[in-house]
Amino acid sequence: MEAGAGEAARWIIEQEDELVCQWLYGVLADCGSEAREILDALGPLRENGTDFLGQPRPEALNALRHVCRWALDSRFLPYIAFVPYTCTFRGSPPGQAFFVMSSLDQQRLQQVLEPTVSRRDFEIALTTARFRAVWLAQAYSELRIVRPVLDAPVERDPPRHGRLRDGIVGRAFCEEIAERLMAGQALRRAAGEQTVPAIRAWVTATAAVLDRGLTNDDIGEGLRLVTQGLRFCDWTVPHPVALAGAYLTLGLDYLEKVEKQMPDHIEASGQGSQRAPVIINGNVGAFNSKVTNSSFAVAETIRGIEITVGALDRDGQSDTATALRDLIHAIQQDPALADHRAQLLDHVADVAEAAAEPDRPRALSRARLAMAAITGAAGASAQLAQALTTWQDTLGRLF
Repeated sequence: MEAGAGEAARWIIEQEDELVCQWLYGVLADCGSEAREILDALGPLRENGTDFLGQPRPEALNALRHVCRWALDSRFLPYIAFVPYTCTFRGSPPGQAFFVMSSLDQQRLQQVLEPTVSRRDFEIALTTARFRAVWLAQAYSELRIVRPVLDAPVERDPPRHGRLRDGIVGRAFCEEIAERLMAGQALRRAAGEQTVPAIRAWVTATAAVLDRGLTNDDIGEGLRLVTQGLRFCDWTVPHPVALAGAYLTLGLDYLEKVEKQMPDHIEASGQGSQRAPVIINGNVGAFNSKVTNSSFAVAETIRGIEITVGALDRDGQSDTATALRDLIHAIQQDPALADHRAQLLDHVADVAEAAAEPDRPRALSRARLAMAAITGAAGASAQLAQALTTWQDTLGRLF
């Protein structure tokens, strides 16, 4: 993931949250206006709601019944397009307690819904409805929406502890993760409303891959948590495609962290997959370096690297070719790496393959694992550490 992508994604979510809150405040303001309109409509009922015998006039009774139904329905925050928002009122804890209506007031309002209504019930219900409308008109103007409304996840690192499940081969599983990364990156580059369900499907499938491959279920659950805000794209948010893309970016960032941890998970599972060693003596190919411990040298591996490096040179990637040659030289020359020389040369071969074919996700996945292993070995080798430092930028661009 490019630098700053996670911060940019969170900024998009924050801006979308601001727009959603503005929309919600507009809806609440409309509810306050409705309360004031109802209050105005109640004035004539107080003056002309009953006839000369003191009985409620039919048209006045129907109007009051409509108001009472409205008041009874106002015991909760307005239900707005599936948006699970909450509010505070005058410093109260978030919730809906400030909309609670006493059972006595409910009874008074319900009296006028009966077939027969006395003048007394009419006047009591009218007074109760008027007080309710006055209170709601004021309350809607003072409600404060609790932010964020949208899910704004903080940066999350996947759990470091985990193993491969039985029957899962580490290298093949890493290739599967690389394919999921490639698919997600392709979705990031796409545009249009059709990408929203595709992104949601990507999250579901990718989390299932993590659940199937690793014993720690929290790793897959972490991906679901950082992308759970995708559910908001089902609302009438102003920019659902941009919002979905932001959550996808956070999901990709999380998955890349999982990929970087895979060497630890593979090691914890006791798995290793190395090429068969071929014992050689003396100098090897174009690198013309003395083999320090011939019993661990892998001739076929170095010959393969030589062919790949030559192709990189011809393709104009001379910096990458030189970096690989320096890694080979450091690995061959440092006695501290004698016991791991063949394995490290094998890793360099994986890096070279990925440099030659950057569009192959499986090669890229193996190369990332290989670079992690080479970097880990640098702690025991000053020569290898120096080579990695010298070519840090060049090698970093490969991944």
